[in-house]
Amino acid sequence: MDIQELLQRYAANQINFSGISLTGSDLTAADLIGIDLSQADLRHSTLALAYLNRADLSRATLARANLMGINLSQANLVGAILRDADLHGATLRGADLRSADLSLANLCDADLCDADLRNTELSGANLSGACLRGANLREENRRYVANLRGANLCHADLRGANLTGADLAQVNLQGADLREAMLRGADLRGANLNEVNLSGAFLTEAVLTQASLYRATLTQAKLERAQLQEVDLSEANLDRAILPDAKLTKARLVRAVLTQAQLSRVDLSRATLRSANLTAAHLTDAYLARADFTDADLTDANLTRAELSSSHLTRAILTRATMPDGSIHE
Repeated sequence: MDIQELLQRYAANQINFSGISLTGSDLTAADLIGIDLSQADLRHSTLALAYLNRADLSRATLARANLMGINLSQANLVGAILRDADLHGATLRGADLRSADLSLANLCDADLCDADLRNTELSGANLSGACLRGANLREENRRYVANLRGANLCHADLRGANLTGADLAQVNLQGADLREAMLRGADLRGANLNEVNLSGAFLTEAVLTQASLYRATLTQAKLERAQLQEVDLSEANLDRAILPDAKLTKARLVRAVLTQAQLSRVDLSRATLRSANLTAAHLTDAYLARADFTDADLTDANLTRAELSSSHLTRAILTRATMPDGSIHE
């Protein structure tokens, strides 16, 4: 079947074209809303600016297809192969992309709001500037885990996205908006999170070992039991952040803001907190062996039972701080 015949049949209200082969075809700006192209072969095809809203493309092959500006809102792309496809500026709002292969795909500036991306392969994909607000990338019983390892999410909008258990190791999220995002148990080892906004985000038990969060905003973020060893949080804003039992061994927190932060039982051994602001921070039972608090502000901080004996406190401000023995420093 050629393109002309397909368009004629679609115009006559036929929508079922399951399994059709259209390799290398040109369907630029075609209006194919609701069409069934499940299991179709569309490799190397051009569907730029086409309308495939609510189309069925489940298990279709679209590898290296030109899908720039395409509208796939609420489309079924379960198990589809979109490897190395160009989806620059595409609309995938509310699309079902479970188990789809989008590795190396170009999703720059794409709209993926409310999309279902569970178990989606996104390794090496370019998602810079993409909107993933409310997208679902969560892990479910280790069966559905989105793989974004090495993806580019620079300046992406991920507000409220569900990334529970997602593989985000080595991902570039610089300048991304992750306010209120769910990242419980996510793997962010070695990720670039410089200048990211994680205000109110849920990072409980997340793994951020050796990640870079320079000048990141983490106000009121939940980081209970998070793995933050050797992380760079220099100049980050952690005002009122919740970090009980977090591991921050050898972390870098130079000039970081930790005002009123909940740091009970936190491990900050060998961490660098030079010139950090810890005003009214709660450090009860914290492990601070060889931590560097040079020029840090610990005014009104609670250090009850904290291990402070080998810490460096040169020029540190301890006005009204509660010391490990319960006494108030003057």
